[in-house]
Amino acid sequence: MGIYDRAYYGDDRRDAMDFFRGEGSATRTLILANVAVFILQILFRGSLEPIFSASTEAISSGQIWRLFTANFLHNPRDPFHLIFNMLVVWFAGRELEYIYGRNRFLGFYFGACLFSMTVWFLTEKAIHPGQISRAIGASGAAMAAMMLLTLHAPKRTVIFIFFPMELWLLMTIYVLMDGFRLFQESQGIGGSNVAFAGHLGGVLFGYLYHTFDFSWLDPQRLWNFRRKPKFRVVGSRERNEGTSRSGERRTVKFPTGGTSTAVKPSVRVSPTVTASDSFERKVDDILMKIAREGQGALTDEERRLLEEASRRARSKRENNF
Repeated sequence: MGIYDRAYYGDDRRDAMDFFRGEGSATRTLILANVAVFILQILFRGSLEPIFSASTEAISSGQIWRLFTANFLHNPRDPFHLIFNMLVVWFAGRELEYIYGRNRFLGFYFGACLFSMTVWFLTEKAIHPGQISRAIGASGAAMAAMMLLTLHAPKRTVIFIFFPMELWLLMTIYVLMDGFRLFQESQGIGGSNVAFAGHLGGVLFGYLYHTFDFSWLDPQRLWNFRRKPKFRVVGSRERNEGTSRSGERRTVKFPTGGTSTAVKPSVRVSPTVTASDSFERKVDDILMKIAREGQGALTDEERRLLEEASRRARSKRENNF
């Protein structure tokens, strides 16, 4: 990922569309989408949930789109369900979008939605066979984002109920609590309307994404691959002489003799690293350092490089207009 994919390489001008671009734009868009759906749930007074929520019965019958749409629904009678999830998405999402870029973060988020809800579905079918269960909410995707951020910056300090706590400890507490409650649920002990399996599915997805680097989840990359045209490389002699004007195939004899390099030259190309590539790698390293340790850990030289990257970005935009 080069400097031109970074958030600071956006347009400095502010207008009505600024909400949907620049640093954190994907995170803000996701939050806006969840809030908009929440408002629609209130206006339609419960008619959306039977159609788009994750239902074990409906998914088993083939309505697999519910594994995705359920992530954008929340309990309309409990606004804190939405508020808490969106606070987590806002906290972790901006950091991850800064690290991975807008498109890769969206791919990660959508993948977390599907994966966490699938884990919930399979768990419900296993521990409650024959029972119809339903789930809504972005908790699984939010937990995936928190897990991925924790793996990038485990020593990052956050305030948890007025107490400072490092991210690795906070996530450990959440995972142990959800794991214990899920175990109780599997034993028929207690009762809760919280999808603990979905939370743990999100945590697992965050771990897998960090471990195996699912870069193919980039929506733009998947779209470009789908639209990639098929082609066949044809030699110039075959193209020019191998087919007659009438379309009939004919044999073409090539002259013999000479050295092998006269027919098929062998050229050795040494890879080169340009100054621009080296500069972009340095900037990427600095951005990763900010994600791990915060801006306060930067040296004067690293701050100077960031300022130079910003200057080049502005210069490039001016040349394009």
